[in-house]
Formats: sequence, C-alpha cells, structure tokens
Amino acid sequence: MRGMTVEREQIIAVINRKGGAGKSTTTLNLAGALAEAGSRVLLVDLDPQASLTRLLTEEPIAGDEGIGACIRTQAIPATSLIRTTDTGLDLIPGDRTIEAVALVSYDNPGAFKRLRRSLLAIQGYDAILLDTPPALGFAATSAMLAAGWAILPTALAQQDLDALLDTLSALSDLEADGEICCRQLAILPNAFRGSTTIDRHGFALLREAYGDIVADPIPLAEAIRRALSARVPVTASEPRSAAAEAYRALAARVAAAAPATLPSSRTEVQNVGA
Repeated sequence: MRGMTVEREQIIAVINRKGGAGKSTTTLNLAGALAEAGSRVLLVDLDPQASLTRLLTEEPIAGDEGIGACIRTQAIPATSLIRTTDTGLDLIPGDRTIEAVALVSYDNPGAFKRLRRSLLAIQGYDAILLDTPPALGFAATSAMLAAGWAILPTALAQQDLDALLDTLSALSDLEADGEICCRQLAILPNAFRGSTTIDRHGFALLREAYGDIVADPIPLAEAIRRALSARVPVTASEPRSAAAEAYRALAARVAAAAPATLPSSRTEVQNVGA
C-alpha cells in the first residue's frame, strides 16, 4: 500500500566490507528487477564515495542534501532528501557529509540508530535498498541496524571470502549483543565465471558452508557493463539477457523472504485490516 509506513523487513542492506564486491551494481540492478515487478523502490546511498549517486544523477549534492543530513540531525526528515532519477527509481543521495557525522557520533550509541528512525518514518515505498561503503564503520553498522534483511555480494577469490567472513562476523557480533539487526537474506556470488576453477571452487565452498542462503550467482556479463554505462538497470537495457534473469531471480528471492516488498502483498494486508 503506497500510503503505509515502511517496515523494517522492507529495508534491505547490501553489505560487504570489501571494495569491488559489487554492492552498488547489485543495489541498482536489484532495484530495477523489483521495479519491473511493480514495486516502488527507494535507493539510499550510504557510501561517502557516492558511486551510486554519481551513476544515477549528475546534479551536484550540497552538504544538506545527502543522507548524512538526516543522520546528523533528526530535524531534517529523510523524505526531504529524496530525488527522482531518470531511471524511475527514487534516490536519497550520498556524499562526504556522512564521514563528518561518523566522526562526531562514535561516542553516542544512539546515533547508530538514527538511520533506522529516519527510514521508518518514510511512506509510500515497497522496498528501500541501502548501498553501503566498503568498510565496517558507522555507515555500515547503521545500515545493519536499520534494515530487516542483508544481501552480501561477494567475489570468489580467497581474499573476497575472507572479507565476507569479516562482514558476517560483524552481523553476528551485533546479534550477540542483543541488537535488533538485519537477517541474512542472501550471500550473492557476483561476477561469476563458471569457466574458472577459482570461481567454481569458491562457489562450492560457500554452498558447503552456508547452504541455501547462497543465492544463484550473478554472471560476469558485458550486458551489466553496458547497462552501467547507460546508467540504467540491466533489466531495462537488456531485459532478455542472462544477467537480467539473474537479477529477477534475486528479486524473487527477496519477495519470498519479505513479501511486503511487493505491492500486491501490501494491498492484501490493507484489505484484511479494513
């Protein structure tokens, strides 16, 4: 239901402490697949490098217009920061101000939950996707505490698997401390090359260790690179490609775990309560 307030299970954090894991690419293309299915999607760029923001808009971001503004002070509502992009996806942009917020917030435990409070006040979206930085610092921890679910994209070389373990350990630490934080929705092998021994071996190790939580891999595909160059999801640029089908499968996995991310389920909930 478009007028209903967002719930935590509709917020999905895309997390990995390693750069190059494919977080921004996953966020954009998952959003495209969900939007194709009829969901209204909001993207939130928590990375100070703002790669997703630069991909989706060429407009400059002032210091009071990025996500850091509503984390710095709750007087600025997150809704006031939302921009509509040419893709049809809405965006709360990222910028360097979140680094400044982090510096002054580490001694304030409540600051890590400001993002959650800001996002749960938003209405009218079926899914909110959080693109996070390549570090397990303030922004990533805030995302873990705000989201109901986590998707963890990863490449499959040993150093990538080590970084994945670090990220999973950070989630486990929050749970051990009794924090309400995101659950694992999928470990997502990314840029998969089935012709290489490294990727086949890495994928097999993940499946052996984590079972069904490991999603079908996203292939290394020129279609994805072309879509990024065109600044659109691959489901829009090359809808019949294998890459587009892979992201549709991921979106179906999201919908199965969190039915409220699909608009039909939200309407059904409203009708039951009417």
